[in-house]
Amino acid sequence: MLTHYHKSNKMPKEHIQTDMPRGLAGLVVDLQPVFLDLVHEIEDFSLNCRFLIESLNLFQIPLFFTEQVPEKLGHTADDFLSLAPTAPIFEKETFSALGANGLLDAFANNGIEHLLLAGVETPICVYLTALEALSADLEVTILTDCVSCRRPSDGEWVLRKLAAAGCHLLPVESVFYGILGGANHPNFRAFTKLVNNRTPG
Repeated sequence: MLTHYHKSNKMPKEHIQTDMPRGLAGLVVDLQPVFLDLVHEIEDFSLNCRFLIESLNLFQIPLFFTEQVPEKLGHTADDFLSLAPTAPIFEKETFSALGANGLLDAFANNGIEHLLLAGVETPICVYLTALEALSADLEVTILTDCVSCRRPSDGEWVLRKLAAAGCHLLPVESVFYGILGGANHPNFRAFTKLVNNRTPG
């Protein structure tokens, strides 16, 4: 179910910049305090996710949040929502984010073909979301420094499995430097400022 911010699943046209790679969107899974309190190296992970959201905003790439049974487990942490107050939020009961009612329709309505995937937990909701996205003929890039879990070794094995299944694995900065392509991009200076302000937790 879509909640909180947008009444429509369709993203406003101004959120999609014409010189951006077409069909790209960020999908951020279950950044709820009940889960965040348990994950490994929470400060660095949270910093990386905030950097991701700020970068998506800069490049005007659509962003989608999901929440796992929020009426029982609470909503996405304000640290993240405050950076993207108009991003749509989809509630879910399934572990895969794509089980959220209306999310796949929102992707189709907005021409989304490639997900930049982040969130928790790597061996559960991120894993199952990635596999279902591949099955739905979506391309998936897992942002390796923007996913986390309680046991890092579990996450490492799952990422290997997902790479073998066809997912791309890249740290968040690499993805956006790839979009920039060079210092002549109009967002280069602004992105460099975001990078320089990104300090360890």
